Amino acid sequence: MGIEKPRRPSPPPPPPVVETSASLVLGNDDLLREILLRVGLATSLIHGALVCRRWCRHASDPAFLRRFRARHPPRVLGVYLTLAPGPGSGTPPRPRFVPIRPIPELAGAARRAGAFFDAFEGSSGSILDSSGGDLSDPFEGSSGSILDSRGGRLLVSAFDERHESTQFVCSPMCPGRDMVVLPPPPPLPPFHLSSDEECIMYHYGEFLPDVAGQSYFSVVMGNGEQQTTVHLYELHDMSWDLRASAAVQLPVSPPKSRVKLFDNNNKFYRLSTISKILVCDFLSSSISTMELPNGVKNEHNGSIMLSRGDNSGIYLVYVKDSQLSIFHCRTAGDNLGNWFLVDTICLRDVCANVGMKACPPRLDGQSNGVNICAVGDNANFIILEMFGAIIFLDILNKQAEKVYEIKPEDKELVSVRPLMTIWPPVFPMRNEGYDQND
Repeated sequence: MGIEKPRRPSPPPPPPVVETSASLVLGNDDLLREILLRVGLATSLIHGALVCRRWCRHASDPAFLRRFRARHPPRVLGVYLTLAPGPGSGTPPRPRFVPIRPIPELAGAARRAGAFFDAFEGSSGSILDSSGGDLSDPFEGSSGSILDSRGGRLLVSAFDERHESTQFVCSPMCPGRDMVVLPPPPPLPPFHLSSDEECIMYHYGEFLPDVAGQSYFSVVMGNGEQQTTVHLYELHDMSWDLRASAAVQLPVSPPKSRVKLFDNNNKFYRLSTISKILVCDFLSSSISTMELPNGVKNEHNGSIMLSRGDNSGIYLVYVKDSQLSIFHCRTAGDNLGNWFLVDTICLRDVCANVGMKACPPRLDGQSNGVNICAVGDNANFIILEMFGAIIFLDILNKQAEKVYEIKPEDKELVSVRPLMTIWPPVFPMRNEGYDQND
């Protein structure tokens, strides 16, 4: 008779699953969206989107992105300063990148932005034309100027030794993306006058947001006798398409280089006289003028600059002596030209921490004053040239920071172009970089 082996006791049933506080929170879609809304940086949204498809779905939702941008506007990563060297230096002007309020999370992007224009001195880079050909060599040793900066992208004009220019669009924070060379500017439209000498043509370029993302537009304007004509071209498949035209019997003075703007409603603004702004509405193919705010005059190039508003009109920033004024104008309906003063800032008070001092008068008896170099969307920030220094002014927090002190060997300041963090964020493909959770 065999000996019966004792049976092993059955293992105890597993304890009931107790949901942790984290799983209760992260499993709730409403709470997850509120958490993602508070991460602060668009790069953190991209990192969150890599967790799983569900997180990506929430982070990339257009309605959520609108809330995120309203709470966390794109951050100023830094500025590209183009300074003309002194006589006899033999060095062509080349933009240099200066970070503004650097933070560790964006240190890598700032390094890439700072090294971008090193390619103009012979380092490797991939610049493609419309047919896919490599155009890197023509840019080695050339000089470059930034025509526009928007959404983390630059519109750059490169000049070779023969002073021939080539324009291209690039993303300096994403060197892995190929740069694309733009075709030559669109041809001049017909402009019938009594003689060629009476017609002056001007080209402008801006990035404009649209439903699909960003497009490049070129504006060609003709002024002569009593007639002004404006043509808007849009780049499609590497060729310029005429999108809209407008003409009016209206005399317009030569353009002020920095007082021009596209808004989000297909309107083009340019200072036309000392007290008027030319408004070209491409949707209705009409041209009109609007008055500057009361008491505002275009006294010198650098006293006025325009700023886009978020579908709510435009802003105008005006500086006189040490007084900075910010005006807002709604451009929908019959509100065009109705300016409202929204802020007044005494620069001597706000900029006291950066050592702002009284500036001696020039030999011609006029004050050096303060020049506006750049303005952010919604006039959230302003970059000023003040008494030999470049100052970044945070309007929302009323804080000033010295970005750069102009040196004696710097002949003159050519341009200041802010570089914003990329918006909207570029999320990974839905079938790549995820686990299996949904």
